[in-house]
Amino acid sequence: MNRVFCAVLFSIVAFAIISCSSGDAVPGGSGLIEATEIVISAETAGRLEKLFFDEGDRINPGDTIALIDTTTLSLRSAQARACRHAAETQKYSARLQVEKTTLDINLAEKEYNRISRLLKTGSANQQQFDQTENRFQQAKLAKKAAEAGLQAAEADLERIDAEIALLEKQLSDCHPTAPSGGIVVTTYIESGELVGVGKPLIKMARLDTVWVKIYLPPEDLTRIKLGDKAEVDPEDGRDRALSGYISWISSEAEFTPKNVQTREARADLVYAVKIIIPNPDETLKIGMPVSVRIL
Repeated sequence: MNRVFCAVLFSIVAFAIISCSSGDAVPGGSGLIEATEIVISAETAGRLEKLFFDEGDRINPGDTIALIDTTTLSLRSAQARACRHAAETQKYSARLQVEKTTLDINLAEKEYNRISRLLKTGSANQQQFDQTENRFQQAKLAKKAAEAGLQAAEADLERIDAEIALLEKQLSDCHPTAPSGGIVVTTYIESGELVGVGKPLIKMARLDTVWVKIYLPPEDLTRIKLGDKAEVDPEDGRDRALSGYISWISSEAEFTPKNVQTREARADLVYAVKIIIPNPDETLKIGMPVSVRIL
């Protein structure tokens, strides 16, 4: 009787061992939470007058991040607007000159036609005709010169308008704004420091959606695909795991990262898999360790 019981017990244990090693385990792994990070940099140079946010502060889309000194740009803008007023006056004067030369041409043409008729009847001589023709041609040249002057005035006005637009853009750049919402994770500068073009001001992270990267062996790749759902467990004692999905699967194998596996497994080739996790309440933080099961 004992032999039969032992045989049955051995069969059950052997079946359990075979079942566990049959490769039916759900693919998964562990990793650290990461988020999309954005570095906001200065687009103009000057002295930083004020940084409105500190590390840990929340930023909404469109919020003004900082204020860079606008004194020099404001003076240049006022100077450009004064130049524009002078250019508008010059353009108006040039237009009046075109109108005047147009009237001169009309008068010279009438006189030219009248002397031409008188020349044919013998009531005018050749010298009178030549003088009239010369005045007519000079009036035409004067109008061309006036039109060229008008075009130059218009071009000058366009140049000044472009300069004003550039100055307005630079003034706007003195008030850098957030392209999206997020949390400030790093500040790079303090009030009073000089800012150069491209100088980083702050780094912000979007925590409404985070992601984790896990690494799977080649044999698990045939069991997963893009869009597959995943369970993410922060292992913080909560009752229910969070939901995520596969957004990217590496097409190239790599050696197991040192911070993920044991020393014995570091020489194994694995494929990186990125799991996107909606995080509307921002309970998941950057650097938080989580375990993942792909469903």
